[in-house]
Amino acid sequence: MPRARKTPPPLPPDLLSEVLEIAAEINRVLDPEALLPAIAGHVKRLVDYRILDIFLPEADGSLRPAFVEGYPPEAARAFRLRPGQGIVGAAAAARETVFVADVTRDPRYVSLFPGVKAELAIPLVSGERLIGVLNVEGPDAAAFTEQARTLLQVLATHLAIAIENATLHGETRWYAGLLATLYEIGKETASILELDALLTRIAEVVKRVIDYEMFGILLLDESGRDLVMYKQVRFGEFKEKTRIAVGRGLCGTAAATKQPVLVGDVTKDPRYLGIVPETRSELVIPLVHKDKLIGVFDLESTVTHRFTEEHVKVLTPLASQAAIAIENARLYEALRQKEARLQRELQVAQAVQHGLFPEECPSGPGWEASAHFLPARELGGDLYDFYELENGRLGMAIGDVAGKGVAAALYGAFASGTVRARAFEKREPADLLRRVNRALWNRGIEGFYCTLTYAVFDFPERRLRIAGSGMPHPIHYRAATGTCGRVEIAGLPLGSFEEAAYEELEVPLAAGDVLVFFSDGVQEATRGDVEYETQRLVGVVQGHAGEAAPEIGAAILEDLEAFTGGTEQRDDVTLVVVKIVG
Repeated sequence: MPRARKTPPPLPPDLLSEVLEIAAEINRVLDPEALLPAIAGHVKRLVDYRILDIFLPEADGSLRPAFVEGYPPEAARAFRLRPGQGIVGAAAAARETVFVADVTRDPRYVSLFPGVKAELAIPLVSGERLIGVLNVEGPDAAAFTEQARTLLQVLATHLAIAIENATLHGETRWYAGLLATLYEIGKETASILELDALLTRIAEVVKRVIDYEMFGILLLDESGRDLVMYKQVRFGEFKEKTRIAVGRGLCGTAAATKQPVLVGDVTKDPRYLGIVPETRSELVIPLVHKDKLIGVFDLESTVTHRFTEEHVKVLTPLASQAAIAIENARLYEALRQKEARLQRELQVAQAVQHGLFPEECPSGPGWEASAHFLPARELGGDLYDFYELENGRLGMAIGDVAGKGVAAALYGAFASGTVRARAFEKREPADLLRRVNRALWNRGIEGFYCTLTYAVFDFPERRLRIAGSGMPHPIHYRAATGTCGRVEIAGLPLGSFEEAAYEELEVPLAAGDVLVFFSDGVQEATRGDVEYETQRLVGVVQGHAGEAAPEIGAAILEDLEAFTGGTEQRDDVTLVVVKIVG
């Protein structure tokens, strides 16, 4: 239980009025930087001192001179007193005023400058909390009269409240300014997705907040065991990235605990690794996002006690924003690498798929053919193929796998290979579809199936045998009448049912006839809510039937593009044209 403080003797009304007037003037000062000089000026009205210090407590309990008068401020920068150390420390520990008329006779006195005879240390207390210590020193004890000491003790309570209010006001203003700065910084860094550029910008941002001498950003490696130096400023050139194990050194300690590490004098801390021999003080701030360690900020200085708790308050929220930005940049880089790898794989797959299609369309005495394939994506699910059979016959297949992309392309390649193998077994169309269906069913690839039309042209006999499994019905232009009709063939998609029967039609052919086979990407092409109708396709075929097979195919695709108006293609478009000539 704290000891009760001694109450100073009562003051005459005129002196009490003067103290209250001073207190009122001091309480009107809310700027922390202006308050301490104002206090010194008012104390000078009451005591003719030579030296004045106002000590404020640090986070570790030590006392530092926040304001000095009578000696150079740089001499106070590294000066610290522990509670109980010196006359100031004694006043702080006891929470009582300590007056020493002759410091040469007091073993507690800590001598900094010669010529000091008397010292008065008054604790500044609010409630039971130590706010600071007002310390005045002079060459003669006569200046420290009992009345002057009483005046200062009465004033001390008001000084404590004034410092507390100014500190709170300053922190509020600082925090509001920090939030505004962090908002701007957050917008700026969030737009940088290249890691090296981001780390460079973060180093510049930290420099705006703290004028550091040496700064580094270490990031946790993939193993989660080591911190690796990714960005250094004023550390000199480095050939290899510095690695520090988590838990080792000051950086490793901050990483392991996810808490800031502030060391005023690294030579007195056994955890310090001594990577930079000139370092005397160090501040390490962990970079944490959603309780996940990303890395650390490492600030080092050649001056002891260079960094303060204020720096910790500034850098901690900044580090949180930096952690988010760094994590986003890393994710972006990983996605970019993955996308590049997938793009390379797609290019290879695209080349393989095109390699599965015929190198050129075949032709022969009395007939010609053309084929066109426009995938909706890099890879398509449509397929087509030609098989030159014996005795002037031509096998032709056109198909459409359910779905698009890589999976559909792979399934289509398997289906195409299966059809090719059966075609050269000289199977008739219906029998071929039945066997291909069984092969696909046995593979058991759930969710995939294939629609297919298989046709065998017997050009010497001028006839076509055809079977289908769900593809759009081909269009047959008959030159003799100048009319078009659909070759209607029904059948279940391949791979959907274990047992399926397929019907087969025989169609007579004549010179000038045109057969157009197409996938549903043609008739389902849209302009708004309107689909490309089969009747429009029939009109194009009739209008260009006198041209060669490649020109007919080109005319259909040109009309299809004109209809859609260049809108995004939703499905693969495959088109095969066979014309009887001569």
